[in-house]
Amino acid sequence: MFRILTWIISWGLFFVLVAVPTFAQEFQREANTIPVFIDGMLVHSPFAGAIISPRPTFVDIDGDGDIDLFLGNSGGFITFYRNTGTSANPIFTFESENYAEVDVGFASAPTFSDIDNDGDFDLFVGENDGNINFYRNTGTSANPIFIFESENYAEVDVGFASAPTFSDIDNDGDFDLFVGEDDGNINFYRNTGTSANPIFTFESENFAEVDVSFASAPTFSDIDNDGDFDLLVGGRGFVNFNFYRNNGSSTNHDFSQEIENYISIKFSDLATPTFADIDNDGDLDLFVGEILGNINFFRNTGTATSPTFTLETTSFANINVGGSTPTFADIDNDGDLDLFVGEHTGNINFYRNTGTDTDPTFILESENFASINVGSRNVPTFADIDNDGDLDMFVGHEAGKINFYENTGTPTNPTFPFEANLTGIDVGTNSSPSFTDIDNDGDLDLFVGEDPGNINFYRNTGTASNPIFTLETENFASIVVKALSTPTFTDIDNDGDPDLFIGESIGGLHFYRNVSAPTSVSDPVVEVFPNTFNLSQNYPNPFNPETTIQYQLPKASMVRLVIFNFLGQQVATLVNKEQEGGFYDVQWDGTDDTGRVVASGVYLSRLEAKEFSKVKKLILLR
Repeated sequence: MFRILTWIISWGLFFVLVAVPTFAQEFQREANTIPVFIDGMLVHSPFAGAIISPRPTFVDIDGDGDIDLFLGNSGGFITFYRNTGTSANPIFTFESENYAEVDVGFASAPTFSDIDNDGDFDLFVGENDGNINFYRNTGTSANPIFIFESENYAEVDVGFASAPTFSDIDNDGDFDLFVGEDDGNINFYRNTGTSANPIFTFESENFAEVDVSFASAPTFSDIDNDGDFDLLVGGRGFVNFNFYRNNGSSTNHDFSQEIENYISIKFSDLATPTFADIDNDGDLDLFVGEILGNINFFRNTGTATSPTFTLETTSFANINVGGSTPTFADIDNDGDLDLFVGEHTGNINFYRNTGTDTDPTFILESENFASINVGSRNVPTFADIDNDGDLDMFVGHEAGKINFYENTGTPTNPTFPFEANLTGIDVGTNSSPSFTDIDNDGDLDLFVGEDPGNINFYRNTGTASNPIFTLETENFASIVVKALSTPTFTDIDNDGDPDLFIGESIGGLHFYRNVSAPTSVSDPVVEVFPNTFNLSQNYPNPFNPETTIQYQLPKASMVRLVIFNFLGQQVATLVNKEQEGGFYDVQWDGTDDTGRVVASGVYLSRLEAKEFSKVKKLILLR
């Protein structure tokens, strides 16, 4: 069921065989491993990136008793998110970008219904022309096969951007038809026929008075499992994925909007993330600039190792500069973080922190910091690139180069004369720089996002005080987002390596956890044993079929490592014995204590050793 690999070879003279790191970095995309709450509700896949023109529908396509999610999009395809949670607590996990190979050309809007009452779901897809495509299921409920039958079902034509869905809204035993359209409202066609022979009669063009302004895409589902249908409405462009809870009943509806970001975080455009421990509580908080000029603030209400981001305000410090690109730096060396915000005009706004490190107050001191203006949207960042004890400034901009401003002043009185463009660096358009020591060799390496959405990696082949940036790849970790990538590195799980977050042009965020494991030959080296207890994040995560869990013990201890499901029920005991101090690996293969294979879903690993206890979240995808 599992196996333990100990790194401890001998206590004698503290000699052990360990892996000598080569620091080949591996980044794993994770859409839903960091909880994000907006208006008190969990966002299901917050770091999946923005969904372009989402058109949602729900159906239990795999017959496992819970609803799965399908999203139409502007490209004409259908994206499939399988429910790896439960019917009462759904977790929608990305599985496919082109379900059933359906392609209606543009603006697909899928929905499922057993329209012929034969016991399986048929597929209907709205499209840009305003009509509805019908695919009959000639397979079974467990193994559907969708065959195209008509491009003008029921002769419904709403003019432009049709988005159909079916629901027995009046609880009379047959399906009624709802069709979103380009104007943002919802058309209601009541079924005045029967379940086997439907007749759809137009009744209203403004159902529930829902108006999302542009290209509405409705779907109904009992999302909270309370016995009545709730309403979810996607849209096009800046429209998010809106959730309207039914506070009435199955026959007497009362829909009220609860959240605009039900599946993923979506900002207006040009999302630019940055992290800072703004309240000095030992964990990193999240800030995101966007094209509208405001800054969104997500406070970390979790911990340094298990963050949870809760939206606190969409207008941090009441800042609005137009195309905001924020970054924090203690520019005056007074022990608290100051704020710099680039904007679309090319200048940089400077807000000095006149408060404290736990209670900051940001006062606008200059709209043109250091008289810098690059003439267009700019992305500033700071790093002590010459290792002289003060912060230097770098500014990416539309021309694709990076301006370098060496701090020729002091840590408390900085001066930034223009030095030059960084030699040899030109990514074409919209450079977005970020620094981190990716290879752990004591100097800063450079990463540059750009217009197509890839990330350029320049390894520092010089030293900490005399850097030489050498292009190693234009496609770091094979990551590409939907244009205008803005990378930032931070150790979000406090495990000692930099993780990667990326903003994109259409307003979404992506998270890639650094799951690199040291690789090498085995050499005898002197190794200091750990001085603290710790449970690391499993890798890979999500996983299938097995995953590795690492933990460390500073001394001999009675150890229990147990797997629980998300309901708190014990699933498997991996370790339950006395162990010597050292580093340990445990593999879990997704089976319980009886050897049975467990279902896909979210699980928790808990390590207990002496007074120490720690929990990590694992995601099993089968």
